[in-house]
Amino acid sequence: MKTAKIIISMLLFLSINTYAQDVYNVTRVNGNVTILGSGENVVAGDVLNPDEFLLFENLESYLITIGSDLNRHQIKIQESQLSADTQMLTSTVEQAAKPTRMRSLMLAHFNPAEQEISDLRQYFGNDKFSVIGDAVNVPLNDKKYPLTDDKFIVFYYRVDNSPVSKKIGHNEQTLLVEKDQLFTSSVGSISGNEISNLAVYEYENTTKQGNEITRFTLVFVDKDELVKEFNTIIPILKRQKMEDNEIKKYLIEYYYDFYGATDSKTIDSFAEQIVKGYQ
Repeated sequence: MKTAKIIISMLLFLSINTYAQDVYNVTRVNGNVTILGSGENVVAGDVLNPDEFLLFENLESYLITIGSDLNRHQIKIQESQLSADTQMLTSTVEQAAKPTRMRSLMLAHFNPAEQEISDLRQYFGNDKFSVIGDAVNVPLNDKKYPLTDDKFIVFYYRVDNSPVSKKIGHNEQTLLVEKDQLFTSSVGSISGNEISNLAVYEYENTTKQGNEITRFTLVFVDKDELVKEFNTIIPILKRQKMEDNEIKKYLIEYYYDFYGATDSKTIDSFAEQIVKGYQ
């Protein structure tokens, strides 16, 4: 009888641990995703089982999750998964889960101690660069990028298929990259929060010569929403007995994975403030 109780206890322990290893903690929801079993919309903070069936509103809807092993996933219906007779975008959590493509090259450029930027191509990258909030100040090396009335930085992009060239404002040697200035122009305004295929140029007015530095997608991230997202992640990490410095590092890595490269000093300070202020 005693042996039977031990075996039952072991089976329960293994069952609980297997379940714990497989759950998906939702940290962000884009669009509408519904749990078929309950009919309820998935929200940040939900915990999903791998065999739970989900209904996605469209192909743009997705979830970001963290597993019990702290691996990060995007849960999304891929167009390649659809057949000609597909009528509803449904999938189990596990089938739709795709591990994060770690942006290690972006994170390799994380250097909050850097006082001035000597390589804008490295700073912005050539994939995705994000700004936390509505503006970022970028101090430039005066030998590499002298900013004067004659020499300055220009952003080139399109609004409603019309070309726009914006001279980026500066305060002495500091670039002022501001959402309001970029999203409004004489040819129209940009809706949403990103500008795709934005090209950065060094421009000399006297010679009318421009030198392209890099191209990327520029994204402005809502600061308040990011605070909520980080505050959803922190309790998951605290349950793993992580120290504050480890939590901060994880938040920065998470940010680079899902939002792209960003200003090192900004994300370093932002993550530290969230961790310290978490109750």
